[in-house]
Amino acid sequence: MKTIYLVGASVAVLATAPGLAQNQNVSMSGITVEYSGEVSGDGSFSGATVEVSGSFTGDLEVSGAAVEASVEVGEDLQASGGAVELSGSVARNAEISGGAVDMNLQIGGRAEISGGAVDVSSDSVFAGDVEISAGALDFNGHAQSRLEIAFGAMDFDGRADQAVDFRGNSNEGWFRRRDRSELDISGVLEAGGDVCAHEVRFLSGAEVNGPLTVHADDEPTYYDGFDASNITFVNRDGERCRD
Repeated sequence: MKTIYLVGASVAVLATAPGLAQNQNVSMSGITVEYSGEVSGDGSFSGATVEVSGSFTGDLEVSGAAVEASVEVGEDLQASGGAVELSGSVARNAEISGGAVDMNLQIGGRAEISGGAVDVSSDSVFAGDVEISAGALDFNGHAQSRLEIAFGAMDFDGRADQAVDFRGNSNEGWFRRRDRSELDISGVLEAGGDVCAHEVRFLSGAEVNGPLTVHADDEPTYYDGFDASNITFVNRDGERCRD
């Protein structure tokens, strides 16, 4: 299998000829990197600004200050940057990190996601286990397997098929500030689980169909008509959420 390397201040391949795509890896780096095409192999793209679209039968790695990728990945995805915007599908595992992450992905394997602000769209589907760490998280996707989230503030408007583990960040540091994490739930927790935050609210649309333990500094608030029969409240008395 051959590998094509393109290095320069600005690199753009807007259309890939059929012959170029056969049995070759593609690696590109530069200040501005743009690529669109089909690759029978791996892709690696890095730069200040990276825009990638197309399909890769192997792994894909993208990194940059600003990353935008609309791709189909046959194996694993690794994406990192200051601002990361992703759409498409990943057949196996995904590792995603950024200052701001906006994703609309279908992931067949394990997913690890971290960022200052993370937005997971309603079309995102996770077949494997998911671990997310975010300062601010808006989760609208569908987690079919284990979902574990650490957050500063989270809006959960998605669906989790298995028991969840949501825990607020302690925000402890030099000034030892107490945890002020907030969790708003308006989605479906099919199997319940365990959540921990300074404040927990169940908003319109929320469903809890399995046993859920809520650790918080005060009792959760519920919208009118919410069925709280599956909720067990534990006052954590100002203690931090477990690691």
